[in-house]
Amino acid sequence: MTTTHYLDHAATSFPKPERVLAAVLHWFAAVGVSAGRGDGAGCRRAAIEVAAARAGIAALCNTSESSVAFVSGATEGLNLALRALLHHGDHVITTAFEHSSVVRPLRALQRERAISVEVIEPGPDGGLDAARLAPALAARPTRLVCATHASNVTGVCLDAAAMARAARQAGATFLLDASQTVGWLDVDVGADVVVASCHKALAAPPGLGFVAVRDGLRLAPQKQGGTGSSQALDEHPTDWPAAFEAGTPNTPALFGLAAALRALPPDTAGARLAAAVARCEQLEQLLADHTPIRLLRPPPGPRVPVTSFVHRDYDPAELGAMLDSAGFHVRSGHHCAPWLHRSLGTRAAGTVRVSPGADTPPASMQALADFLLAL
Repeated sequence: MTTTHYLDHAATSFPKPERVLAAVLHWFAAVGVSAGRGDGAGCRRAAIEVAAARAGIAALCNTSESSVAFVSGATEGLNLALRALLHHGDHVITTAFEHSSVVRPLRALQRERAISVEVIEPGPDGGLDAARLAPALAARPTRLVCATHASNVTGVCLDAAAMARAARQAGATFLLDASQTVGWLDVDVGADVVVASCHKALAAPPGLGFVAVRDGLRLAPQKQGGTGSSQALDEHPTDWPAAFEAGTPNTPALFGLAAALRALPPDTAGARLAAAVARCEQLEQLLADHTPIRLLRPPPGPRVPVTSFVHRDYDPAELGAMLDSAGFHVRSGHHCAPWLHRSLGTRAAGTVRVSPGADTPPASMQALADFLLAL
């Protein structure tokens, strides 16, 4: 059965706006080259769109355009940033809400560079009190605080601004994973480094992310290769952003991002987020009294549009397959958040995750609830 209800926007927003699709098609049909890879008209046209995309991300992160580097996604961006920031024996404070794109590089760096990692667990309400960071920072010198802006499992938002202030006061660098919030929430929270993917709430194509650093901070390149330089250099450049952008860029995705940023101006983010969260709250109300289902709700406060649950009688993978057959595209499993499931008690099989978008109709949530209530 074909998908009737797309409810996996926390993974990738869909469908993409027509303006985004048109921009990507325009690159394939009429441009076909990348910025800096020659002096022709196509390269100049590509440079205009890349500059527009870079300016748009710089504005969202309140930094200069030269402080924004494009990468293949948040996974690459977080790996590169963590490796650039951490040295032998450094101490890192992070949270149990982190994505595998943070968890796994940190585990690797524990082995390779003998870093130490302290994980702050969720509180009893499922959130994280930012005040808990200060005593952890006071206990020992800390090189880096790394935190996600919002959980991709429960939707809870962390107080990233308070965490950034605490890190700054302790002399630590603050790295924010904004993959679940950029395009929904203000990501200008005082972080030293912001990393995110562009294919979720920003509605750009997949295969594109960014690393945005505060002005004055420059991360050392972690990979070397072609950067489109007009000079015959045998050593990798150190100037940003080229230093962090080795290899052929995903120019069609950059065209799409530039178009997406024009189509989704920041002043509409609040209304779009509210519409998507309303769909989550609608579903949660419909299922609240249904005993077989355990909703993993975030505590009161800021959230992103994610609702996770488990069913007493069905494994998440089994239920996910049943929903797929009924025309509902949701996500089942661990959602690349290995540490959080220990606290949720869902480590064995994970959860079923529903993540609507701003344009998801109320009828989709009603239909999903009707299906689940009838099991």
